[in-house]
Amino acid sequence: MSKAPAPVRDVGSTAVAEYLLGSSSTERERLLAQCELLRPASAALLDTIPLPTDADVLDLGCGPLGILDLLSERVGPTGSVTGLDTDRRMIGWARESVTELALGNVEVRHEALPSATAAEARYDLAHCRLLLINTPLPRRILDSMAAAVRPGGWVAVQEFDWATWQCDPPHPAWSRLKDLLAGVFGGDVHIGARLPGLLCEAGLTDIQVTAHAYYWQPGDRYQTLLLSFAHLFRDRLLRHTALTSEELDSLTSTLHNHLGRPHTTVRESLLVQARARKP
Repeated sequence: MSKAPAPVRDVGSTAVAEYLLGSSSTERERLLAQCELLRPASAALLDTIPLPTDADVLDLGCGPLGILDLLSERVGPTGSVTGLDTDRRMIGWARESVTELALGNVEVRHEALPSATAAEARYDLAHCRLLLINTPLPRRILDSMAAAVRPGGWVAVQEFDWATWQCDPPHPAWSRLKDLLAGVFGGDVHIGARLPGLLCEAGLTDIQVTAHAYYWQPGDRYQTLLLSFAHLFRDRLLRHTALTSEELDSLTSTLHNHLGRPHTTVRESLLVQARARKP
């Protein structure tokens, strides 16, 4: 079964893949919870990047918050932070977050990053987190990020690699559902492993990579994330795979029972962080 590509639309001068997880209030809640989960790892990544005190930095695909608050703290009152997202509802929520957190040095805008040929090299850091996994055009985005930073500036990326996303004890329902979802997700679910090569292809140097792993047990919100994705992608699974509605229901019910057993654990997708410098 071939992968069903995400629809691509033009926003400004950059082709942007539709965010297939949507912009419901449930997705906003999930993304904000994800911000909290990944906050320590994101802060550790920023600790490795020397920024001037008046840095001009970018969070691409910021969603309802991204790392805008962390960047705001890093650059201080003399620096500036720009958040970009192509979903109007996400930008509205991001503006609410900026107001609630009193981030006076942060601006969020509903737009895409200009293409590599049109980008102005103005940022000291361009960052994205879990954006490339949702697009069939990761190299184009990285090229634009590289073009948008000044010589000597930084590009930082955080992406998952589904290869490590497993349950223990193993279960065939997990393996089948994960494989089916990977085929309709809209991007490369193993892109985390490709980050060093992609950054090198974008002409960046001084590449450093690290990774973080998370483990879950029954009762943790991420214990059943695979089932949540199956619900969100139900229509695409039925449209682009050979599954019938009854087979999908049986598959998810079986897996739900397995994940709820007291001794079943889930090892989350590996969060791969890479940062590189523009010559």
